Amino acid sequence: MTHRTTPVGNAVVVGAGMGGLLAAAALTGSFRSVVVLDRDVLPDTATARRCVPQARHVHALLAGGQAAMEDLLPGFVSELLTLGATAGDALGDIRWIVDGHRMAREISGVPGILASRPLVEWQMRRRVEALPNVRILDRSDVTGLTVDGERVTGVTVQHRGGVPPEVVETDLVVDSSGRSSQGVARLGELGFAPPAESQLAVDVSYATRHFRLDPPHLDGDSGIGMAPGPSSPRSGFMGVQEDGTWIVTLAGYGDDVPPLDPDGFLDFVKSFPAPDMYDALRTAEPVDDGVRYRIPTTVRRHYSADDLPSNYLPFADAICSFNPIYGQGMSVAAVEATILRDCLRSSRTHLARRFLRGANRCIDAAWTLTVDNDLRIPAVPGRRSARVRLVNAYTSRLDRAAAVDPAVGSAFLRVTHLLERPGTLLRPATVLRVLLASR
Repeated sequence: MTHRTTPVGNAVVVGAGMGGLLAAAALTGSFRSVVVLDRDVLPDTATARRCVPQARHVHALLAGGQAAMEDLLPGFVSELLTLGATAGDALGDIRWIVDGHRMAREISGVPGILASRPLVEWQMRRRVEALPNVRILDRSDVTGLTVDGERVTGVTVQHRGGVPPEVVETDLVVDSSGRSSQGVARLGELGFAPPAESQLAVDVSYATRHFRLDPPHLDGDSGIGMAPGPSSPRSGFMGVQEDGTWIVTLAGYGDDVPPLDPDGFLDFVKSFPAPDMYDALRTAEPVDDGVRYRIPTTVRRHYSADDLPSNYLPFADAICSFNPIYGQGMSVAAVEATILRDCLRSSRTHLARRFLRGANRCIDAAWTLTVDNDLRIPAVPGRRSARVRLVNAYTSRLDRAAAVDPAVGSAFLRVTHLLERPGTLLRPATVLRVLLASR
């Protein structure tokens, strides 16, 4: 049973992106002081940051992520909706075409939120900054760690803007500095072994543009998703944004790079196996020139508490960087934050071991689900084990079944939204529905 403890000591979070902010929210009840450090300039408005290039592309809050954020910061979801975010049912309000199969519609009970990444991060930062024991310092480069035996005692920080460098004393360091984290190198300099890594060369390219629609709504639907599969590897999503425009992100694997020019962009959309997105965009008004982003690999670092300082925690993308096409990053980080908070409420003894054990359960499910699906794409190199081939054969049947049985689609969305583990799709009742419907 967990119990609350009196806040004591100081904690430092490296990185003020979504992961770092969520970590700070998790720490605030257990530490007297929480300092969040970021090398970027943090804007005063909901605008994209230079150090977060993926922020300009489509984002969504999965149901599991919403629940975790609301648990950490009550009222956060309603605040987003007040600021213009759109809430809806993940199956009832969004049209899904998965590997060419149109999912049957029903109210699934799986809530989703569409909002721009800058809006979500800005509102999260406002909430965390308002916490009485949290300080967020931007333009602050972490240059090293000071240690005493197996413990980190301080974080060396080089502030910009004429502020002299300092060592911030700490009782806990949370590294949420992203997939390009220098944490592995810094720990290596101190003699700690690097973690093993799993990588998948997905080589996904994204292209994103914003449009005004005429008419402005899709018969009441808030989005259209084209999910990839072996027969239709191109993907895309369009969804309404808080300013009334529609964001459209297209993605392709390998050499299939979506164009940004107006004609090429629309031709890519026209190639999808269903006409919904093309019909919505062919008379739409573009409002920007678009941006591109590329993910060469997805990376998972298999940290062991035995190879970490006793008071040092990797977090969010510093542990696992997913293929953004599946929209899991923010939501997995939110679940990790609730795990960290609960670990601290229980005890600080063996904190790294207990946190990593809990975090890896969530990461295992999300990583396996996305890697298996990426390995369905012929252009993605990688070993297709017997397990992967069996799972993906079943997934193809599930795609076909979801086109005629909305209960199958709802079950699948509960897994992708982090409400259920992938194993639930193998329950006898679900398997029977898949086998019958896919015929």
